[in-house]
Amino acid sequence: MELKEEIGIVKRILTLSLPVMMGEIMFSILSFVDRYFIAKLGINEAAGSSLSSTIIWVLITVSTLITGGTIALVSRKTGEKNEKEVAKSAEQSILLAISLGLIIGAITYFFSTDLIGFFNAEKTVEDLGNQYFSILILGYPLIMLGSTSGVIFQSSGNTKTPMFIFTFMSILNIFLDPVLIFGFDLLSIPALGVRGAALATVIAELIACSWLAILLYRDKNLNLSWFKTFIPDFNMIKRILKIGVWSGMNSLSRPLSAIFLQKIITFHGTYCVAAFSFGVQWISIIFIFMQGMRVAISTLVGQFLGQNNIKGVHDTTRTGLQFGAVFTLIIMAIGIPLSKLAIGIFTTDQAVIDAGSGYLIIVLLGMIFNVPMTVYAAAFNGAGDTAPPTIIAFIANWLGKVGFAVVTTYYLYLGINWIWFGITLSIIIEGVGLSIWFRRGKWMHKTV
Repeated sequence: MELKEEIGIVKRILTLSLPVMMGEIMFSILSFVDRYFIAKLGINEAAGSSLSSTIIWVLITVSTLITGGTIALVSRKTGEKNEKEVAKSAEQSILLAISLGLIIGAITYFFSTDLIGFFNAEKTVEDLGNQYFSILILGYPLIMLGSTSGVIFQSSGNTKTPMFIFTFMSILNIFLDPVLIFGFDLLSIPALGVRGAALATVIAELIACSWLAILLYRDKNLNLSWFKTFIPDFNMIKRILKIGVWSGMNSLSRPLSAIFLQKIITFHGTYCVAAFSFGVQWISIIFIFMQGMRVAISTLVGQFLGQNNIKGVHDTTRTGLQFGAVFTLIIMAIGIPLSKLAIGIFTTDQAVIDAGSGYLIIVLLGMIFNVPMTVYAAAFNGAGDTAPPTIIAFIANWLGKVGFAVVTTYYLYLGINWIWFGITLSIIIEGVGLSIWFRRGKWMHKTV
């Protein structure tokens, strides 16, 4: 790759990824603030909300059933400069997001008690989990609308607008959290505890996602129409779902395996559930960076394939690997020695700190394999070939992570650190598996 071309690729990746990273940072701050204030209520509250968050994670990933196809179609058609197809795929994606959000949200709300009960946690933890979840699930249609709208902007090359909206949402949640959790006498607002944390999130989602949808339809480059959005185009819906079904299965498989993993963690005690919850908050720093890379690489790969520029595809993935490796190594160098201090920010309970720092050290040691996992999965998604990441992720998460945890916990009676080793094993399997599949090269010739 010539120096000029390399600089061009780097610039485009940074232009697309940095706003996404900023948006993800603010979204992570939202989650961090929730976790921080809830932890002030007690370990039971932290554990209960963690169980609820795991279920919400599963439900959020359903959006990839739509966004997987949206990314491939919008980015590819943007590269081809086919404005009509861009608008049509975007409008039908919005229709699907709202429809699925309302249906799944309603069903899940009525079965919320059964879902929380699946974990077999202590009665107090389950009750607190139900309080948190029953309110948080009310915002699910908004999550579907917001994530789909954000992906449409990003796939068309505009990553700044979603960044601004998600930043606003996070800041609003930061102000609402302490007011609704602990109460505010001056305004006669009662202390709502974990319910207040969930309500703060839903209010922030309502305002931010509605704003994002309005801006989407006012965007002149996309040229969308309110009058066409809610008229189903079954041919386009079929195309979106045909691509997205593998992405949906992939994204759904990962958190579903996390639910079973959470159940196994619960077997080790409430303090381990809390430790896992706190550790995930810090590991999410790496995923913030990787999500920005994922969006940028998916968008560029789709656009380059739309231009039939295979060299641009390879240059993009190579640069992504280099960026990802440097960032991950820096985080590992900082995070491993400071693991106990990081968990100690949330709690003074020594058992939680020990279990949480073990999680951070063990998982961080395997994070270098997350780089090829992210970059190559993004390339597959941008090309519209979403099957390979799904197949590899299924093997990694259900055999490498859950299977390993079941054996070490229920058969070998080993400690919590062995569950953390299972998580690292799953990352290694995905990184190696996708690297091998990527080099086969057939994915670049996928028709969307």
